Amino acid sequence: MRRAAALAILLTCSAQAAEPEARPRIKFGVQDDIAPFVMPNRNSGLLVEVLRDAMATQGVTADFIYLPKKRAEEALRSGVVDVSTGAKPTTPLPGVFSRWPVTSFHNVAITRRAQLPRLDSVADLARYRVSAFYGASDMLGQAYRDAAMRNPRYQEPKTLQSPLLVLRQVDVMISQKDIFHFYLDRQSYLRDGDFDLAYHDIIGKPNEYWFVFRTAEQRDTFERGIAALYKSGDIDRLFERYAKAYGTSREFFHPLDCQFAAVKPKGC
Repeated sequence: MRRAAALAILLTCSAQAAEPEARPRIKFGVQDDIAPFVMPNRNSGLLVEVLRDAMATQGVTADFIYLPKKRAEEALRSGVVDVSTGAKPTTPLPGVFSRWPVTSFHNVAITRRAQLPRLDSVADLARYRVSAFYGASDMLGQAYRDAAMRNPRYQEPKTLQSPLLVLRQVDVMISQKDIFHFYLDRQSYLRDGDFDLAYHDIIGKPNEYWFVFRTAEQRDTFERGIAALYKSGDIDRLFERYAKAYGTSREFFHPLDCQFAAVKPKGC
């Protein structure tokens, strides 16, 4: 009996010793209102899948903490996350910045062409009913902020209300195009008449964001993972899948394409 018990213990210990060590983990703080790039209810989205797959190539498990943008910096400072995904080099944060920007929000003014075919400048926004993404007046520069402050019909709902434009309840919508169309296609409404849209590039340069990592080792692991996704072609397959499912463009990842794509896009 004693010999059998001893043998059982020996076999258990041998099995445990043979098990691989637990994979290291890294916690990304990601903005919770930028579908199809982040979809918290599905623990998915194009950004989430790119990060998850990139870290997997390096044997690291990616976890995601979904946060409002205003809480991202504090989450990094307090240790809730290991990586902040919406930082600017001008903002002092603890940790190590990525060597290049990772994502790009190219926000435009969107109108119904039949109603408002032309906008010449940000100042024009003071004259119309405008609905923008939450926090736009804090992010899009002083000229935009001035136009918003002069406009009593300006609004920033917490969830982008894309259908308001096609329902003629607003004249202008401010958003990144992929995010606008995601919410347009998935919110309940009945389309009203002419649906031809115009996109006015009057906001200014795209808002590019860097990542901030708690350690240089985490940053280097991430960058090797992104390089591996491009080399294998897996990132192209992700882009193709989201383009098919949601009509998503590559514009959001323009900075990564500038760094890693075999054929560089315009504007690099």
